[in-house]
Amino acid sequence: MELSYLKTLIAVVEQGGITRAAEYLNRVPSSITTRIIQLEDNLGVQLFIREGKRLLVTDKGQLLYNYAKQIVELANEAELQIKSALPKGKLRIGAMESTAAARLPNLLAKLHLQYPQIDLELTTGTSNSLYEGLLSNQLDAVFIADTPADDRLDKLGVFKEQLVIVAPKDHSVINTPQDIHKKTLLVFKDGCSYRDRLVRWFVEHDVKTERIAELSSYHAILGGVSAGMGVGIVPEAVLKLFPDKQTLSVHKLSKSIGSAVTDLVWRKGMLSANIAALQSCLTT
Repeated sequence: MELSYLKTLIAVVEQGGITRAAEYLNRVPSSITTRIIQLEDNLGVQLFIREGKRLLVTDKGQLLYNYAKQIVELANEAELQIKSALPKGKLRIGAMESTAAARLPNLLAKLHLQYPQIDLELTTGTSNSLYEGLLSNQLDAVFIADTPADDRLDKLGVFKEQLVIVAPKDHSVINTPQDIHKKTLLVFKDGCSYRDRLVRWFVEHDVKTERIAELSSYHAILGGVSAGMGVGIVPEAVLKLFPDKQTLSVHKLSKSIGSAVTDLVWRKGMLSANIAALQSCLTT
């Protein structure tokens, strides 16, 4: 089986059909259909059930897809190790918004200065979405907190963060969730590790939230807190970037909730020269 045929199979399964797979691979749909038919003929099994314009993967198709993913990943890793003796080319980095705003500007400037041949792409998201992006090979390395235990990954702890509760100005001291006047939480969408910590803090103290409001940025969260909408949880490093800090009150959290480590995470066995260059900028 040729590698190109396996890549075609992966695209059809993951994109959900011939047309979208053709767009993803920048090919015409007829060439995708031909490759799938040839693959089925060569193996003597049906990989997809055709229902009109829809393709449903069979159990044999799913099994081949699972192997194809491993084969293509190994091939990519081999190519990467052979070609990447020097840092150059595309480096796809993912980071939580707080990390991108407070920690990465100087680091990425240093990376560009020392390794100008690296073509950097930066994506922001929640810890969960970045983790999934790494596993699906959409990202080369990510900066996330509360990294899941996963034998497929290697990680390096790079930033220590102190998380704090932010509340409206003149709010009384907050030691537990019971001390919060308006128990509306201003947070990122589900999958944010800091949001999970805040919700867990409420659960551990057996306090119910009034409402969870999902906002799209830390500036939106801090602005909402300032306006009296509720409370939020942010790293102190991000709070320093907010221009209207005088409209907020800041409250320390216990070490179990408030101390967090941001890891640089990459796929095991895929430590490219580009990722090694990023590591060297972090440790020097």
